[in-house]
Amino acid sequence: MKQTLLAPLICMSLAAPLPLIAQEAPPGSQSDDSATEEGGDNGALMREGLRLLMEGLSGGLDDTLDDMGEAAEEAAPKIRDFVMRMGPAMADALSKVGDLANYEAPTVLPNGDILIKRRDDAPRYAPPVPGENPDGSIDL
Repeated sequence: MKQTLLAPLICMSLAAPLPLIAQEAPPGSQSDDSATEEGGDNGALMREGLRLLMEGLSGGLDDTLDDMGEAAEEAAPKIRDFVMRMGPAMADALSKVGDLANYEAPTVLPNGDILIKRRDDAPRYAPPVPGENPDGSIDL
């Protein structure tokens, strides 16, 4: 019985001073008070740096958004004019083309021509019958 108690007792007596040794500072190191103060200063410097970074980013973002708003205000009349002139023509072209998913991406040839091929797996194209309107009306 004494031997079963002796082994844990020896282990505990050897391990007891370890936390005290770990807490002692090595020779030439700073005291705990100065380390805490410096850590506080470093934390304050980090917070200040982060605050300045965020202010700089938000200020730049504000300027960018203001510039975008001004550009949109300048472009709005031009876009409105473009839609007024080209809207009916675009609607007519899209009604003839149908689903754009049935076509491949445009290819630009060396001479500047642009080819838009119909996909091989697209449904067969049925051109409109002359004289017949899709809505069933008759042209006079």
